[in-house]
Amino acid sequence: HNFELTDEMYREFQDFVEAKRQAGDIKLEGLYDGALEDLKRALKQSGYKGSEREVEQLKTRIVKDIKADFERYKKDIKEDISTSILARYLPESMIMERSLKTDTQVQEAIKLLKNGRNFDKILARGSNSERVLGKAEDGNNGNSLNVASSELDEQTRDGASVRVLKW
Repeated sequence: HNFELTDEMYREFQDFVEAKRQAGDIKLEGLYDGALEDLKRALKQSGYKGSEREVEQLKTRIVKDIKADFERYKKDIKEDISTSILARYLPESMIMERSLKTDTQVQEAIKLLKNGRNFDKILARGSNSERVLGKAEDGNNGNSLNVASSELDEQTRDGASVRVLKW
């Protein structure tokens, strides 16, 4: 499951989308069509017929911006296409495993977990060990909900042990 969409394949995809757009099979601006038609109708009813041309220019600009998004979001689009292709041939568990390896948030969480100092700093913020004369590093006096005490209470609820973080 190491399949990756090449830049050549991506260009072919863009060419395919453009050919479909020109043939009228897809409308890149389709999401905005309703609002643009409403605007045209309102302008016409108000007697601003000359503004209809500007609405058409706006529609053209929207298509141009959407085409630019193909480059701006190239990495994400390529990943989505790759995942869609692989989903036809691989079980869902393998697709999910692959997605976790490329997910930006997951990768940042892994980095944080590997860096014990930053991890501890974020989780221990305001802990008793970091307080100086009743003040946390951020200046709070420990009463704020932003500051958690490192004190844990163990309680039992319906036979299950539950840990409660004291604020």
